[in-house]
Amino acid sequence: VDYGHEEVRVKWGKDPRQYSTTTKEFVSDGNGTIKGVNTVQVEWTKTPTGQWSMKEVPGSEKYYPADLILLAMGFLGPEKQAPTEMNLDLDGRGNIKTTIGMYGTANPKVFAAGDCRRGQSLVVWAISEGRQAARQIDTYLMGKPSALPGPGGVIDTTRSPIAVNA
Repeated sequence: VDYGHEEVRVKWGKDPRQYSTTTKEFVSDGNGTIKGVNTVQVEWTKTPTGQWSMKEVPGSEKYYPADLILLAMGFLGPEKQAPTEMNLDLDGRGNIKTTIGMYGTANPKVFAAGDCRRGQSLVVWAISEGRQAARQIDTYLMGKPSALPGPGGVIDTTRSPIAVNA
C-alpha cells in the first residue's frame, strides 16, 4: 500500500484497489463515448502442470460507470500455436524454452526473447532481451561474433577482440 491508496482508504473508507477482476465489455453511450465497463471476478488456480488458469466466478458481475478507461494488461503466456507449429519446447510455465542465458530454442533457426521466454516482466527486460536476441541472431547468420551492441551499450571493436565476444 502506498500513500495514495492509504489516502483513498481514509477518505472513502475502503481500499480502492480491485483484485482478480476482468473486463467483459466496454459500454458505450451509443455515440462512441465510453459510459462504463462490465466486469466479473475471477479465480486463479494452478493446473497439474503448474500453469495458472483463470476461471470466472459466477454471480460476481459488476458494472462500473466510467468517463475514461486506462488499460493495464496482464500476460498469460505466449500463444501456443506458433511454438507448436515450430516444434519448440515449452517450460513448466508455458513459456518458450531456451538455452540458459541464450535465446536459441529447440529449433536452431528460431530465437525467443522477452515475455514469451521469461514470462511477464517489465518492458525494459523485453528491450534488453530483444537486443541480445538480435545479437545472437546476427552471430548465427554471419557465422562470426556479432558487433551489435551488447549488455551495457555499444561494443568498441577497435579496442579489444574480447569485446566482440562479450
